[in-house]
Amino acid sequence: MRQVDSSSAFRYHWRIWRLIGAHPADPHTLWGRHYTVYATVWSIIFRLGMWLSVVVNFMLSTSLESFCESLSVAVPLTVENLKMFSLWRMRREILRTHEILHHLDGRIGSLTEQKIILEGIERAKYIFMCIFRAIAVILSIAILFLFVSKERLLMYPSWIPWDYKTSSFTVYLVTVMLHNIGFFENAMMVGNVDTYPGSCLIMLAAHTQALAHRVSRLGHDPPVTRYQCCAQLRRCIDDHQIIMTLFQSLEHSFSMSCFLQFFSTASAQCSICFFLIFVRIGIMQSVNMLFLFLTFTIQTLLLCYSAELVCHEGESLMRAVYDCNWLDQSVEFRRMIILMLARSQKPMIMRAGVFVPVQMNTFRMQPHIYCDRCARAPTAC
Repeated sequence: MRQVDSSSAFRYHWRIWRLIGAHPADPHTLWGRHYTVYATVWSIIFRLGMWLSVVVNFMLSTSLESFCESLSVAVPLTVENLKMFSLWRMRREILRTHEILHHLDGRIGSLTEQKIILEGIERAKYIFMCIFRAIAVILSIAILFLFVSKERLLMYPSWIPWDYKTSSFTVYLVTVMLHNIGFFENAMMVGNVDTYPGSCLIMLAAHTQALAHRVSRLGHDPPVTRYQCCAQLRRCIDDHQIIMTLFQSLEHSFSMSCFLQFFSTASAQCSICFFLIFVRIGIMQSVNMLFLFLTFTIQTLLLCYSAELVCHEGESLMRAVYDCNWLDQSVEFRRMIILMLARSQKPMIMRAGVFVPVQMNTFRMQPHIYCDRCARAPTAC
């Protein structure tokens, strides 16, 4: 049977994090010995530099139009940097989840369970690639907007310490290139930060589904004795406890990140909707802002979808307890299966910031809440 490695679902994430200075390299290599300097320089140029550029531009807004346009970029970028810091702060605990997933990989006992895990890995990779392709489309549209514009503009509103609008074309070209490189790097960071929690939740859901299949088969194999069936159930109970520990660890690691994601999406949706509805702008700029709106929405949709998968598979595990052949088993088996049933009845609902449930219902409610807020008090956006 082919060996399964759940951590392969995060291979691209950790490569990007190493590139942007968030995951130290092997200290025995040349890069590893100088990685701290590399990470510091990278963070000052891209993290701090780009953040100051958009925030200063937001603070220097002189009209409602420029205020809303700057807000739709400054707030999400600020929140993404906070999310990045939150994940960096929890990186040791996040790395420990890989050890737990590796342990659960060793519990796979059938080709069906192996197929479930492999499908989870492919789903996580597919979503990762879709998000990065969507980001590439957004950036391409923004670059196209620069080419068709008659004015000297930047990809997104930012403050530049020199006057690139009245300077020579060479100065403007260099400014645009540096600005685009900065946003490309930040877009790479945004895609990584937004897809990693979802990928972890997808793999958690896959292992929960594999455990549900294992539990549902208990007692249905004739050669297995009652004693062996009890031993299998004990291992399933241990695996369920490990999965619940992993769920709690992920909730603790991603709670603040998920809460910031909701806040970022709400702020961006409110400001972009106001900008598109009440401000007269060109077609290309409208398309650019519309795609930006869709990107922020899809980020939250991915998070809620992944958390919903975990909740659904938790319910499937509870149903799997009833599907096992517990009627023909010993009294000890029945007592243990009741214990597992009681534990599996606790819903696996992830919460952001302790009190906000990360579910599809939360995602569906969010646009109505903030569209109603914009309609009642548009100037508050």
